[in-house]
Amino acid sequence: MLKLSKNPQLVRLKTRGESVCPISKTIDSFEVTVEYIPRGAALAIEEFKKIVDSYRGREILHEELAVDIMEKIKAAVNPPYVKVTVKSYYIGVEVEVVAESGGVQPLYI
Repeated sequence: MLKLSKNPQLVRLKTRGESVCPISKTIDSFEVTVEYIPRGAALAIEEFKKIVDSYRGREILHEELAVDIMEKIKAAVNPPYVKVTVKSYYIGVEVEVVAESGGVQPLYI
């Protein structure tokens, strides 16, 4: 966690990871995007990568993966809003799972 003296409106982190499909027992490659509104603290990039890498070799469905990552981000930096998108391909079908918590801050013009 990084303490912030100034808060950006939105932080977006994106990387690739691997897990194991609990049904087929094959390696699932996925892309994960995390978007969150910081509240005084930001997630260190190394910590984000560590969270994603923790799923290597672990059996987990993508639907559970997105929620699990979201919960870890919430526990680490307590953002008022967080959205996690996990994308992958399975037998030629693109799979996209979104887990979201909190509301987006209103924009004032």
